[in-house]
Amino acid sequence: MRLTATVPATSANLGPGFDCFGLALELLNEVTLDTEAAPGVTWEGEGADELPGDGSDLISRSIAFIAHEAGRRLPGFALHGVNRIPMERGLGSSSAAAVAGIALAIHLLADDRAPLDAAGREAIFRHASRVEGHPDNAAAAVYGGFTLAPQDGAVVRLEPHPSLRPVVLIPEFDRLSTAEGRRALPSLVPRQDAVYNLSHAALMVVAMTDRPDLLPTAMRDRLHQDARLQLLPRVRDVFDAVAAAGVPVAVSGSGPTLLAWEGKTPVPDPGTGWRVLRLGIRPTGVGLREA
Repeated sequence: MRLTATVPATSANLGPGFDCFGLALELLNEVTLDTEAAPGVTWEGEGADELPGDGSDLISRSIAFIAHEAGRRLPGFALHGVNRIPMERGLGSSSAAAVAGIALAIHLLADDRAPLDAAGREAIFRHASRVEGHPDNAAAAVYGGFTLAPQDGAVVRLEPHPSLRPVVLIPEFDRLSTAEGRRALPSLVPRQDAVYNLSHAALMVVAMTDRPDLLPTAMRDRLHQDARLQLLPRVRDVFDAVAAAGVPVAVSGSGPTLLAWEGKTPVPDPGTGWRVLRLGIRPTGVGLREA
């Protein structure tokens, strides 16, 4: 059997939606599992020279996790990843790996080879949230579009406004692990800051789905962005320059990538050392095909 999973990059938080909002982007990783090829793990693209080839990578561990949960033994297989999502840049590379591995394993071990229906996606999301620990990214990677992932409820997928044009600005000189970015956050926040974010998160839902003109106000945050930008002074300079130009901008996930929205005002050129990608919003999440 030869299975290929495709999973989109994701941007979490979107400013005020800390640990809740997610957005799927048209930047896809592809992972192929082949039970008829010689066992092994190979990579190409982003992180190909860093990722392990001994089966200790997150995709392989996610596959093993599902087999363990199901009480099943895996057949031998070759795993090949084509990575387009930069690693440790705030674009959901870890969630993409967990979702890919879980989707592949569930389909490989299923008796009926069912397509990715609603129940199948819910199972992938649930397991990916456990394995990788970030339901905001996992929700967007599984369902696509603009997602809300409450900690005690089902994922809600909303249709983004068709005029939205996301731009990601990826620094080549900075990386930031999610754990490092989270350690920078205060354990307590003032009540007025919590209320501020609640109101702006509500406004963000309206801005993303119906009123994109509200984005400059809606994307403001008082819970996490300042703390993370303090770790990344060169990124902060670009963040401030983009915001000063009147372009809505937020830290993507824990950073260092920035997510901006291009409208009548173009996103300013961040200069050398940055990749600027104008990506569409991915309407669908994880996909599977069997060769």
